[in-house]
Amino acid sequence: MALIGKVAIITGSSSGIGAGIAEVFAKEGAKLSLTGRNQKNLEEVAKNCKTESSDDVLINVGDVTDAAFRKTLVETTKKKFGKIDILVNNAGIALQNTLISTTKEQYDKMMAVNVEAPVFLTQLVAPYLIETKGCVVNNSSCITSTIMPNVGVYGMTKAALDMHTRILAHEMASHGVRVNAVNPGYIPTNISSGQKSEEESAKFHKALVNGTPIGRSGTPEEMGHIVAFLASEKAAFVTGECFLADGGLSMTTPILT
Repeated sequence: MALIGKVAIITGSSSGIGAGIAEVFAKEGAKLSLTGRNQKNLEEVAKNCKTESSDDVLINVGDVTDAAFRKTLVETTKKKFGKIDILVNNAGIALQNTLISTTKEQYDKMMAVNVEAPVFLTQLVAPYLIETKGCVVNNSSCITSTIMPNVGVYGMTKAALDMHTRILAHEMASHGVRVNAVNPGYIPTNISSGQKSEEESAKFHKALVNGTPIGRSGTPEEMGHIVAFLASEKAAFVTGECFLADGGLSMTTPILT
């Protein structure tokens, strides 16, 4: 149990990769502060987290783009558990469009969720991570290593998150705080299906699986194990890394049209 006794905030943990991270962290012994916008889903994830006690899981329902909620999330976590060891900035959104056609509303929403929220939530958590010599793990994307159609702004936000990871790792190293990112490939979740119809989703899934050299999509649990490794003392000499976990997808150019 590599994370036994550690306290972790995991954003966007009501579904998808965030839920997978939460369940793996629970198996590794962590105490969890889970947050997302869907209370029912969060409660279900909490039930699936096999912690020593139900009291080892805290739920905060809210939107990480809301500054007041970010402050509440950090304060309630510290009050309940007495410390914060790990921050997993997992919450993300992908609205598909070409760069030429992307609206200001789409741009602002993706920047707010994928960049602004992790930057300023990390600022709030940083003093507590310095106290515990803790760490940050950002959930980025393999899109920063390749080009795919209709996800230009999403790719830009994740490239910004990668740079945030590297710069923050450099700034925080002297405080004993490590900062890394995981860059997943195709993991079938609500965010990957986007606003597609069932037929479009099936076509999209087939194209990405065919474009992944390993021959399949990944799972939230697999990403959870990588995040757990990066957050554990097993990765004590790892910081500033953006860890590709994409089955080789970034080495190819999937035909998505």
